[in-house]
Amino acid sequence: MDNIGNTFISNSFEKGSGAHKNNDDSSWNLLEEEVSFPIAVINEQSLLNNAKWMQSFSESSQVKLAPHGKTSMAPELFKLQLEYGCWGISLATVPQVVNAYQNGIKRIILANQLIGKYHCKVIADLLSKGDLTFYCFVDSVENANQLDQYFSQRGVTLNILIEMGVEGGRCGWRNFNNISALTNVITQSKCLKLCGLSFYEGVIHGDDAEEKICQFINDIKSLTNELMAINAFSTSDVILTGAGSAWYDVVSKQLMADVNHSNANFQVIIRPGCYLIHDTGIYQSAQMQVLSRSQQACDISGELISSLELWAYVHSVPEAGLAIIGLGKRDVAFDAGLPTPEYVYRPGDKAPKKANSHWNVTHIMDQHCMMNIDPDSDLKPGDIVIFSSSHPCLTMDKWRRIGVMDENYIVNKTIATFF
Repeated sequence: MDNIGNTFISNSFEKGSGAHKNNDDSSWNLLEEEVSFPIAVINEQSLLNNAKWMQSFSESSQVKLAPHGKTSMAPELFKLQLEYGCWGISLATVPQVVNAYQNGIKRIILANQLIGKYHCKVIADLLSKGDLTFYCFVDSVENANQLDQYFSQRGVTLNILIEMGVEGGRCGWRNFNNISALTNVITQSKCLKLCGLSFYEGVIHGDDAEEKICQFINDIKSLTNELMAINAFSTSDVILTGAGSAWYDVVSKQLMADVNHSNANFQVIIRPGCYLIHDTGIYQSAQMQVLSRSQQACDISGELISSLELWAYVHSVPEAGLAIIGLGKRDVAFDAGLPTPEYVYRPGDKAPKKANSHWNVTHIMDQHCMMNIDPDSDLKPGDIVIFSSSHPCLTMDKWRRIGVMDENYIVNKTIATFF
């Protein structure tokens, strides 16, 4: 695949009310300052590399991939992931599901509970169209009864994945030894179809987190076998789905252990969301841990690369050792680490060069950040600093359009986000 998102070629970058380029060109040369800064851009080569890498991991692990789309909320990127072989897309909210469906995504996991009358109506309306394969999580008798009542009235079948959880965690049924109250509501319903079990292991922490996660998954597998023995599932192809971006290797290995030697027909689906964009913060650290644990991950050619960049002007160098950059909380994530200066570019030079490794952002405000630089630096107003960031979700959701940049620093297209 040599390009993505040609239908999203646009003549403007938008963020909030958004600055834009007021001419009819369909591309911008960033080095020629042909667009308003700051801007967010995705490196196309890195993006495609990441799509290929995770798909290779999925296939070598014999699991399906339904990446969590909340990271980018960019349907064009969902389509890219599906083109590379993903089984489907996971999403977090009903509006996200609607947006994905309207943009052609037809196999979706709502990795959340379907709660509320209006949300039920929206999903029932989509399912009535007949071209959507949809699953949602359930973790309570109350929610199961609510869904049964609404979807029975509509005469629409709803695919259910029971979500299992851990004490002190997020959502999820806690009692593995007493789940019949929940399964009875689902299996006795004419409209609810029990298709499998789901979970999110990312809420398990501590020095013994891996051991706890493995035990948690083994308990889920045992419960699945018990439910299969009493024919609780409405399908012979039972779904087991979990895994965020930190433990997908452990989840894949543990879920697939002994599957080929059992009579069970499991469909294992992992849901990491941040791999496509990646970062130089919390997900880079998580990926390093994956590589330290998993020989299978190490055997895959290449590596995940941070693909999202923020380009911003130096606005002021008011004192030695301090630069004020036109990049702030309105532009970039700051919840899991401040942006990292990667490159610096002086307009008129041939290309950006690596930023000084000692430069670092120390504070961030709405439209500015303060960056420590070496006292004898020749950095000056009008120079451009190129940043990476941590936790790409919260950078992506600040931009309505994000540029896709080629190896020559040319933006030939933009992709739309729908947060």
